[in-house]
Amino acid sequence: MNYFVDISVGPTISGIEEAQFNRLRLFKQANLPATILYLSYQSRLHEYTKKFGVRENSFSMYDYFQNARQDAETAHKDWRRYWEDECHYHLEEIPGSFDIRITKGNDVLIMYAHFLDKDYTRIDYINYFNPNHAKIRRDVYDTRGFLSRTSMLADQSTINSELYFDQQQRVRIIKQYRRDDTKSILRKITLKDYHHRDYFFDTESEFRTFFLNQLYQAGDVYYCDRNSAMAETFHNLRPEITTCAVFHSTHVRVGQDILTGALKANIYDYTLAHPEKLNRIVVSTDQQRRDLLARYATLPPVVTIPVGFASPQPVDFKARKPHRIICVARYAPEKQLLHQVKAVERLVAEFPDVELHLLGSGPKIEKILRDYINTHHLTSHVFLRGFQTDLTADYQQGSLALMTSKEEGFSLATLESLSFSVPVIAYNINYGPSEMITDGENGFLVPADNQEALYQKMREYLGNHELQLKMMANCQRLLKPYAPAVVQQKWQDFVQHIAQD
Repeated sequence: MNYFVDISVGPTISGIEEAQFNRLRLFKQANLPATILYLSYQSRLHEYTKKFGVRENSFSMYDYFQNARQDAETAHKDWRRYWEDECHYHLEEIPGSFDIRITKGNDVLIMYAHFLDKDYTRIDYINYFNPNHAKIRRDVYDTRGFLSRTSMLADQSTINSELYFDQQQRVRIIKQYRRDDTKSILRKITLKDYHHRDYFFDTESEFRTFFLNQLYQAGDVYYCDRNSAMAETFHNLRPEITTCAVFHSTHVRVGQDILTGALKANIYDYTLAHPEKLNRIVVSTDQQRRDLLARYATLPPVVTIPVGFASPQPVDFKARKPHRIICVARYAPEKQLLHQVKAVERLVAEFPDVELHLLGSGPKIEKILRDYINTHHLTSHVFLRGFQTDLTADYQQGSLALMTSKEEGFSLATLESLSFSVPVIAYNINYGPSEMITDGENGFLVPADNQEALYQKMREYLGNHELQLKMMANCQRLLKPYAPAVVQQKWQDFVQHIAQD
């Protein structure tokens, strides 16, 4: 089995999750066994993996130890009837939410419940309170319907201990904490009655290493997709276990020399300092491969396999809005989305119908963007669209895409844009844009952080319809290195070679 190891998945995904999902599809098409492993607790994991189409090929460490890998749901309890008819509590539904406040006697708060649906059939969690209204406990329910975790709370809602249950309500995992100011610090994990005995761990990393060691069977391969969180866990695996580190971003701090500059803290520094147990490192671009090998002499084989693939998508150039721009990116500081907004602000006078649609999520940067848009009267030109699961309509209508990041490991959004024949103007950064964009043919490469050059290239493109059509026509022709069959063959060769080690 090929295990793609990650921490968790939520209602939205990052480029790492998208890369995993892409890889999973290619492995399935090639009849290579593959499963995504998640190492953190997530009560809504089965809901989210179903949303992204990977439910049948994923499970978590907690599913494994809680004996809950199966997907079947338990019967959902009628909580309102139970509380009202059997417990004789008073219920107050909270407007604008799926929450219920539960009281007894003279309006004494005893519980507060959060549901996931308007019919109050899918319970998420229940908070319990003492007579002083202090929260003392939280019960968390798996979306499949069973009580999954109970957290015992101390002062200021710090965690004292946690109990994790199987579907028969037997305790399988105990976590104990100590309080440090207002934080809960893990001090012991107990794995209960696993193979008829208890096991004890001091850290989450130890627990994760134990899990991966237990799961492993001869011939399995573990792919570390989040080195920042799992490098030490992988390093401590049994020596016979085959492991690969997959790099999803740059390894050197922005602006520093690639051969001598400081590594990005807590990303790949541990991996690069301890490469001896790795069988392979996988990167997305030839440039990053060359940079790693030029700097480090003791690395295992470094292999270039793009994190994404793309097939030409049907498009109608005539149906496109010539001045509609899109950007698919998290609302995050490193994406420098305000550069795009300011460029559009300068373009409004010359192109009154110009539009920029920003497709992503991130509350802090969203507020900064929204404030700027409102203050500078750009509400008719810049649209914060949030995270979207299906971008087909946006790619079919858009005529230009932007990529203004400080750094990227590859830029899946650039590849996806090109597959819909949407040319891309991108900062020429490490890594990715220069391997997908041929300057002047399917987009423009502009110097990193050069906002004036960005504006000038956008102006040139928007003002020349013939140039637009020419670049659009070139996009799919230049996609050939990223065709699904090409990338799939790379993975097939990779799996074959690593099996021969």
